[in-house]
This record gives sequence, structure tokens and C-alpha cells, in this order.
Amino acid sequence: MEQGKATRQDLDQWCEELIKEEFGEECNFDVDDAVEKLEKLGIVTRDSVGRYQCVGLKRANEIIGTTTEELVLKARQGNMSP
Repeated sequence: MEQGKATRQDLDQWCEELIKEEFGEECNFDVDDAVEKLEKLGIVTRDSVGRYQCVGLKRANEIIGTTTEELVLKARQGNMSP
């Protein structure tokens, strides 16, 4: 998404390519479900011709907040606030 606006097909292809590059696995990414969830969170928006754009990474992290994985890591490290 850092490359600018994208179609749903672009997003689907990019996600599948990323998974292949990072994990060496072929998949059929469920872009419809992912986009729907990101739209509900306000992380992606769609323009009048159906292209998607996203908020910056810092803002997306603020919207998402602390993940379960981060909480587990903090707990293991003993950094949990009471």
C-alpha cells in the first residue's frame, strides 16, 4: 500500500506474493475478508472508482493497539504493568 492506491485485485496479488516470498508457500489470500476488516477499523478507505488507500503505518498501529503477541512477550519478559 505504500506504493499508492490499489485495486482489490492488486491487493490480492501483492498479499499472495508477499506470503510466497516470506514463507515459501502458495496460497489463495482472502482479500475480501481482509479488506472488509481493515475498512471497519478505518485503516483502508476506498475512493470513488474503487481503489484502496491506507493510513500511515504509525496511525495503523495506533488504531490496532497492542496485539496479543505483544502482551505475551511482555509477560514473558516480566514487563507487565499491574
